[in-house]
Amino acid sequence: MSDGPGGAIAFPCMPFDSITDVAIVGAGPYGLSLASHLTARGVPHRIFGQPMSTWRGMLPGMSLTSLDASSSIAAPEPGYGFVDYCRAHGRDSGAPCPLALFTEYGLWVQEQLVPELERCAVARVGLRGVAFQLELETGEVLRARRVVMATGLTHARRLPDAVAGLPQELVTHTGQHRDLARFRGMDVTVVGAGQSALEAAALLHESGAVTRLLVRGAGVRFAPPPGPRPLHHRVAHPMSVLGPGRLNLLLERVPAGAHLLLSEQRRVRLTRGRPGPGGAWWLRERVEGAVAVHPRSEVVDAVPVGTRLSLGIRQQGEADRRIETDHLLCGTGYEVDVDMMPMLEPALSRRIRRVERAPRLDRHYESSVMGLHFVGAASALSFGPLVHLVAGTAYTAPALARRLARTTGSVTAPAPHPAVVADGRAAL
Repeated sequence: MSDGPGGAIAFPCMPFDSITDVAIVGAGPYGLSLASHLTARGVPHRIFGQPMSTWRGMLPGMSLTSLDASSSIAAPEPGYGFVDYCRAHGRDSGAPCPLALFTEYGLWVQEQLVPELERCAVARVGLRGVAFQLELETGEVLRARRVVMATGLTHARRLPDAVAGLPQELVTHTGQHRDLARFRGMDVTVVGAGQSALEAAALLHESGAVTRLLVRGAGVRFAPPPGPRPLHHRVAHPMSVLGPGRLNLLLERVPAGAHLLLSEQRRVRLTRGRPGPGGAWWLRERVEGAVAVHPRSEVVDAVPVGTRLSLGIRQQGEADRRIETDHLLCGTGYEVDVDMMPMLEPALSRRIRRVERAPRLDRHYESSVMGLHFVGAASALSFGPLVHLVAGTAYTAPALARRLARTTGSVTAPAPHPAVVADGRAAL
């Protein structure tokens, strides 16, 4: 590889179709927000993926846990917030707000601000010299000077070690389901104490399943309902997108603080502890008295017995016991693992330094591989809990767009490539 005329990078002669400054892999809130900011700054880029695919794959009937004002995909100009969309379309943005409405909003943002989205998957990302090579599911091969991984939680579902590897007929994650009606009349055990586990348990009960909930803590926690608070409480526990508390407010107001001021160990502990397991206030009446909750319980082993599953349950203060269930549904959260991102070539993955299993990132969201950036959930152990939320786009997208505008330059490239649109366009 050598410098071409005028100092531009000249790539060796090889079969690829196009070259771009920035390639964004993923079209959820973080990918869409970043693309809109790059457009505003005139940075050449291409963005790939089905818009809001993770959100579109979630269970119908589930709702947002965040406040409506903190659920906006950050845009480079006003008028594209979640509340703006709801007002313009005559929709109610108050809690509980259906995930389907937020997904609808995200698709609208894409149509308005990111029309260049190419609705195809990136099959492979590799490093060739100082540039990246991407292979698309369409067969196209392209080069990019920088790549931003914005794949969200698509490949981050976490199952308890005791049940990992069991067939999906018996064990699944809440993120794998679009419909719980198939469990009507069945005995289903749910594991977890977070919003996804609690809401899944409620939906199962309401669909006619015999449902039990296993939680490791002393019980199930629900956020208090919104409403007027005494002045002293507002001063001691100011509200933020992460919930009440001065530290939460600081994390919201100084988004780079967790990265710049805390050691890695403290940042990881902080991120894992916030916002903590629990459910939204409006979920309480659908769980308490409706779903059997087993506190201080965990699954220690699981054995298939015919078409059912025998679970070994350890409960604090009680003798170990076994129960049989038709299905185990795990609302056990997500954990980003670089090795579980199938589009990254193994040789590239091995070069990425880690914070636990996630990529270790500098203040520009850049990994140890120069030019490879990660945003959204993959950046949480480097930037703190704010980037677990859609509200985190308000810092991430403009900050990274500024960085990319300074570090990318013109490249010798063919005429602009038309958007590659999969058959799924009609699905919108």
